[in-house]
Amino acid sequence: MTMHSNQVAPILAPARDLRETSDRLLRKLMDFNRDRSVLRDPVRQFCDEHELSSPQGHVILWLGHEGPLSTGALSRLANINDKSITGIMDRLESRGLVKRTRLPADRRTVINALTPRGQTAYVGIKDRMATALASFIATMSDDEEATVFRLMDRLLAAVSPAPR
Repeated sequence: MTMHSNQVAPILAPARDLRETSDRLLRKLMDFNRDRSVLRDPVRQFCDEHELSSPQGHVILWLGHEGPLSTGALSRLANINDKSITGIMDRLESRGLVKRTRLPADRRTVINALTPRGQTAYVGIKDRMATALASFIATMSDDEEATVFRLMDRLLAAVSPAPR
């Protein structure tokens, strides 16, 4: 296997039963989510203040992060079923937060994008998340911070599809 400088080596698990370790990690993740909702609470607070539902906030977050997306791709990323995504997009469009455009080459495909007003909402959500994460990161030493990023890179590489 040829590795490029920006790639991370795949994780090779030792030959052992990882059930106990995975259970422990799951407990920690659940505790973290319950006790330290670093990302969820700022998004929820922003949505509450701007009269957005949680799914609407997630759609804005994904469109801001990824850029324009087809309805199918957006539905998968935001984990919203196909029947619900249309209603969510209708409401966001009526509020001037998103614009939907049909592809001329395939009129069945709808591309969704943030409007300038939607982009402002995205920046507001992202800024709240960044502030919350900064307070979390501030508790770490430089070495711990580097370790977190290194581990996140390895985990992302482990769950990302192999390049074709």
